[in-house]
Amino acid sequence: MRATFRNCVSAEDYAQFTLYFIRNRQDFSVEFTLCDTLFHIIDSIDQSQIILIFDPMNTVIGWGHYRYVNTQNQHDPAGEIVFVESVIVSKEYRSTRLFVTGLCYLVNQIARENTHIKLVQFRAQEQNVYLNRLYSKFAQISGQHEGNYGMENLYSSEFQRLQSYLNRVNKAPILN
Repeated sequence: MRATFRNCVSAEDYAQFTLYFIRNRQDFSVEFTLCDTLFHIIDSIDQSQIILIFDPMNTVIGWGHYRYVNTQNQHDPAGEIVFVESVIVSKEYRSTRLFVTGLCYLVNQIARENTHIKLVQFRAQEQNVYLNRLYSKFAQISGQHEGNYGMENLYSSEFQRLQSYLNRVNKAPILN
């Protein structure tokens, strides 16, 4: 399945993100309520970059959501750390190919936006065996913390290392 990616820039883009998030909040966390979803969107949308994922019919099938932070984990548009908040794709579209394509898009987007990036970080719930196995292919667990819905592993990868990994597994070049 071919997918396209587009950065949220307009009010319509943000509305599409919000509606998709509300409808698919259980993919974010099975315990995520509508109230949790709305607070999460309001709390993070102004400090985050959001990428929408579309199917060939131009229907939203997912999103990627990230922000730049400094070493104290505070919002910093020129920060050296990019924290990937979440990536959600409708179950029927999930595949290794889409994952790699989306990760390449994300890494290229980050490289264009912020030349100071040194580290990529993201979380996975400890009990999610699939995600932990997948993420360990290109990042290392650098910590754990108690999230709102259980223990979470914090993964980290040097940005250059992630770019090198993607260049090896993908045929399209990744920006360096």
